Amino acid sequence: MSLPDPWVEKIFTKLSLIYGRAFLSQYEGMDLLAVKADWAHELAGFETLPDAIAYALKHLPIDRPPNVLQFRALCRKVPEPVFKALPAPKADQEKVRAMLDGLRERMGMPKQKVRG
Repeated sequence: MSLPDPWVEKIFTKLSLIYGRAFLSQYEGMDLLAVKADWAHELAGFETLPDAIAYALKHLPIDRPPNVLQFRALCRKVPEPVFKALPAPKADQEKVRAMLDGLRERMGMPKQKVRG
């Protein structure tokens, strides 16, 4: 599935604001609708990865506007998300003790005395 047209429009607007005429001049004499359709096609799949597009827009080349392949390459450089592990849940000591007592009973072992 191609990148949605509104997304391509926003990318073009941002690149036009950053690079001015230099961005659009690389497509001078071409059908701009066809150019945008090509961008939508080449960026297919990134509709589920908006962070990748945001990353590319934050890491644009300083000296020249990117073409679609260069922009896609920037999108692919987005770092993997970092997920923090949740702390392990605390065990209910009474339930643990009851389960262990049940296991000991099944195995024919005496119940352990409660400490403290």
